[in-house]
Amino acid sequence: MQPATQIDGLEIKLRQLAAKVDRQRAQHEAVVTENETLKRELDRQLGIVNALQDKLNRAHPAATPAQPATAPAPADQAAHRETIEFCLQEIDRCLDWLHRN
Repeated sequence: MQPATQIDGLEIKLRQLAAKVDRQRAQHEAVVTENETLKRELDRQLGIVNALQDKLNRAHPAATPAQPATAPAPADQAAHRETIEFCLQEIDRCLDWLHRN
């Protein structure tokens, strides 16, 4: 290869690289601008949320803490279990009927 041809090839590659760098720089600037816009919008939305939370807290003062759930009595558990088993049997009966028809 001739030195002039090599230099021409290098020049073309350098120009392509410079164009790629310019595109990347422009894309970076666009992304940074969009990021700043999104940050401003997020701050605005957070301000709105905080204002609404404050308004809610002033409108509804803190109530007493919720009572912990107590376990149902054994009799209630048995009644619930019977109801669930009955429902399951009915579902099985309906499925059998659907398969037959």
